[in-house]
Amino acid sequence: MTTTTQLSFDQVRELVGHYRVCWEVWPECIWVNNQRRQIGFQLELYGTHEPEVDHPSPGCPACLRLFTALRGIEEWILPKEKRPSTYEIGPYDQAIRYSPRRRNRPDVTLRIGIIHRQGYEAPVDACEVQCLEEMKDRLKELGAHERVWVV
Repeated sequence: MTTTTQLSFDQVRELVGHYRVCWEVWPECIWVNNQRRQIGFQLELYGTHEPEVDHPSPGCPACLRLFTALRGIEEWILPKEKRPSTYEIGPYDQAIRYSPRRRNRPDVTLRIGIIHRQGYEAPVDACEVQCLEEMKDRLKELGAHERVWVV
């Protein structure tokens, strides 16, 4: 699958509005010595199908267009310089998710893991927090909403 590259701010902002993009942050945790440890974050982008798509099905062409748009947004919000943190982009899983939090709209999800580049098991640190905050700020600047789309 190809991704969208070199989109302008206005183009990415248009994608956010067109697909009513929302986002949520979850802790990325593992078990170390029988204790739960947060080692990073999962930033999830959610977009929904265009209004004219009637009865979307998992993996349909509309889902693929939506996921490609989410990849374009992801490319725009990721920090560009190399840092002690790295980003793991989740694969296209050909699934539609319905969350009561977003009024059970048919969502496609893109997951971005924010973790240590080295020392994977180390606790979350200031670099990961900074990276997350920058991405959240960029999403807000683009008009994306935390948790639910607000008209």
